[in-house]
Amino acid sequence: MKHIVRFFCLLFLLGLAFLKTAATQPLSFENDKLKLTVNVKTDAENMLILPVFEMKNDWHISWKNPGDAGVAPKFYLANRQIFSLGQSTPERFLYEDLIVQYAYLDKAYFLFETKKQNKPVNFKVFWTACREDCVPEQASFELLPKTTLSFEKKYARALKTFPQKAKLPIETKISGNDLILKIREPFELPVYFAASEEGLFAADSPQNAEYKDGALVLTIKTDGLSKAPSSGVLFSNNKAYDVLTSTGEKSVLGLLLLAFLGGIILNLMPCVFPVLSLKAIAMVQSTYQKRGHIKRAFAYLFGVLACFFVIASALFALKSAGKAVGWGFQLQSPLFVLVMIVLFVFILLYLFDIFKIKTPFVGKLYKVSLLNSFLTGFFAVLIASPCTGPFMGAALGYALLEESFVYFPVFLSLGLGYALPFTLLEIFPKTFKKLLPAPGHWMVKLKYILSIPIFLTVLWLCWVLFHQIQNPFQTDAFEPYSFKKVEKALEKGEPVFIDFTAKWCLTCLFNERTVLYSDAFLDKAKQKGVRLFKADWTRYDAQILKNLKTYGRSSVPLYVFYQKSSDEHIVLPQILTLDATLSVLDGQNQNND
Repeated sequence: MKHIVRFFCLLFLLGLAFLKTAATQPLSFENDKLKLTVNVKTDAENMLILPVFEMKNDWHISWKNPGDAGVAPKFYLANRQIFSLGQSTPERFLYEDLIVQYAYLDKAYFLFETKKQNKPVNFKVFWTACREDCVPEQASFELLPKTTLSFEKKYARALKTFPQKAKLPIETKISGNDLILKIREPFELPVYFAASEEGLFAADSPQNAEYKDGALVLTIKTDGLSKAPSSGVLFSNNKAYDVLTSTGEKSVLGLLLLAFLGGIILNLMPCVFPVLSLKAIAMVQSTYQKRGHIKRAFAYLFGVLACFFVIASALFALKSAGKAVGWGFQLQSPLFVLVMIVLFVFILLYLFDIFKIKTPFVGKLYKVSLLNSFLTGFFAVLIASPCTGPFMGAALGYALLEESFVYFPVFLSLGLGYALPFTLLEIFPKTFKKLLPAPGHWMVKLKYILSIPIFLTVLWLCWVLFHQIQNPFQTDAFEPYSFKKVEKALEKGEPVFIDFTAKWCLTCLFNERTVLYSDAFLDKAKQKGVRLFKADWTRYDAQILKNLKTYGRSSVPLYVFYQKSSDEHIVLPQILTLDATLSVLDGQNQNND
């Protein structure tokens, strides 16, 4: 009996030993200046790498922007430099009362992610340790495809040291030698900004923060800037926030003009054609009436403006309540799409004389209030608004960051531009009338012909509803969008093309069918080794909206191409042409943003 007990005890101890060796010890390097440990976690697809620096004897290492002195650490995996997904918040300190540095004086965590390695892979770290003097050092490790002990605990500690993510990008503007940052989030004073890029401006540049017109304005006095920073860390009341920057402030007049031009061009977008057939039917029927054309013109104009105001107000209220929503949010709701299907089916039945409302009240209301023209303008916006065209996307992107006294005039200007062409045709009907034959039965036939786009709109809305309920469709060539996947691809030096799209955006579908799904485009992307990603916004996705905002947009379509790194990107036009898009993949086009 004793032998049996000993045998099982021995088996138990061997089992414990096996479990302990299943997870490896962290790899480490240590000297009198610091201790570096490298922790690893692997799963079926990915490997997380977590280097941890622990400083000794008053030595320190630098942040990615060292400040006025120092060298940032560099990391190489299989002899290729890799960039961190996150790293600890640095300290800002003054060395010898002369030099401002961003550095780690105690402990620093860096996080990397890569594809799982099925064999040991070389990981090299280069850093410069500084005290009175600076000493370049390095260490090399062979990482095994195993998880190290206590990884989860160290990972949790690391996340606590990383800066928090800011909700909105901050606006940048260079005025003379001053860098002006406009911050829409309510940060507590005092605040201080450190750019991620090295050498843009001196770390000891004076910074002054004050609230103006509901926004926090931070002015940094520099010796001259060649460009504004693309990202950085904002320090606020002992907290730190990772921030991205937008392309800067635009004048209100410029925004209004941009919106007005965008509204005019929106009439030419594919998403608008089906709905404007309603206006064409109404204009043909009213052209031969001698009176009332000016009233009908302004009724259509007020219908357009009313709908823009309703959508803009709803968007503003949701945004003020802290909801992350973007332009076209209404068609992301399956319930709204269902209501639109019912409404357009009703319009079709009415146009084909299958359904009539013959009550005296409705007839009188129709004549007195010019309800037909008003509702035509209203629904022309309601169904077409989710799509954007040239100028409109940029104007909306800036407007959504502005206060109400700028926000609403931008939408008013957009509505005026959108309504202008048909309003002018209605006010001056003689030109339009010259193109038409004498009134007759052809008007009934034309009504039926122009009803075809409305019927197609119903089919399209049913298709949108189906895809909102089901899983979004992905082509084999395009991968589902993931910010981490894009970052990993760029770290490897792979070119990346991102298609921000939605099933309810007809302009998006038009571009996909004519360009993005064409054999010429897909063959060129394969030839150039371009990773294709589709960010499908058919259903609401807060992460996609957040990433749209990093490009100064809040709507689709948006097409972004990275040649080889995350430092520079090209924003393509919202209406794609095959030749121009292929030339972008060849690296021949400049930024269209």
